[in-house]
Amino acid sequence: MTPAPAILCRDLELRRDGATVLTLAQWTVRPGERWVVMGPNGCGKSSLALAALGRLHPWEGTIEILGQVSGRDEILSLRSRIGFSGDSLEPLIEPRVSAKELVETGFVGTLGMRFDRPTRMQQRKAGAELEAWGLADHRNRPLGKLSLGQRRRAWLARALAGEPDLLILDEPCAGLDPRAREDLLEHLEALAKRRPELPVVLVTHHLEEIPPCFGNVLLLSNATALAQGALDPILRSDAFQAMFGAGFKACKRSGRWTLVRRRI
Repeated sequence: MTPAPAILCRDLELRRDGATVLTLAQWTVRPGERWVVMGPNGCGKSSLALAALGRLHPWEGTIEILGQVSGRDEILSLRSRIGFSGDSLEPLIEPRVSAKELVETGFVGTLGMRFDRPTRMQQRKAGAELEAWGLADHRNRPLGKLSLGQRRRAWLARALAGEPDLLILDEPCAGLDPRAREDLLEHLEALAKRRPELPVVLVTHHLEEIPPCFGNVLLLSNATALAQGALDPILRSDAFQAMFGAGFKACKRSGRWTLVRRRI
């Protein structure tokens, strides 16, 4: 029996403040697939991420998330089944919260424990996830005293501590210096080996932020899809050049992609 898709979009239209921000005829993310969603600013990437989290309902069409239809089914229970990391979360938690406390909130799908306290097993899992992301020695440090790269890894540990069925990363490398970026990408490579069955969606507009373990790409431009499918052929295609302009092309060096200017 074929496993159900993690994400299934059909004739999807998303609107924000009354304006259409994305139309997508079809898109499927299957278990074990790692997708890059990329395109220029304002193309609809973050809106698609919100829709995949169940926080932005379709205006038209459908998006099915882990078997639940957004806007029709009860999707509150998905909070603990979807891991998410992105800039939008960081302002929502106080800097004095420790890295371990942050990761523990991932078990309840909120940014505060409120009436739910982590069990001993959850505390052990939180500690193990922090160790996997290279933060074992910083577990009790407040977030405000961690570097930006360490905070990003702490948020990723939170997203994964509850062993989610889907992981969505909204520009996790934004603002990182090259060393911190490479450190985070190495940990994403390790995650692919540790949890090969986990479907992952990575939103970015930088080729350099694509880990080698990702094999599929969805190109967006002007609120619609230009192309989707296997990463290598699409990044070498006319569709990619149309997105960034004829003066640029994608090159692969030592297993990693980069954007370079064409020689005239």
